[in-house]
Amino acid sequence: MELKDEIQLANTRSKLAELEARYEELRRDGTNNTHARKATLRSLMRYINQFKEEIARYEAHQLVK
Repeated sequence: MELKDEIQLANTRSKLAELEARYEELRRDGTNNTHARKATLRSLMRYINQFKEEIARYEAHQLVK
């Protein structure tokens, strides 16, 4: 996905913050099934990295304008 405006940027930052909070919460919680928890952490990290890349791409593009 490519961010097109400041509203999408703000929404993506908000989603990123929620994902990072969930990741940390799940990382600290050792009561869940270990295999499932690790798979969920990997999935969350993929989304976190994707959102960070989208934000960086948008910000880099704004600097060029």
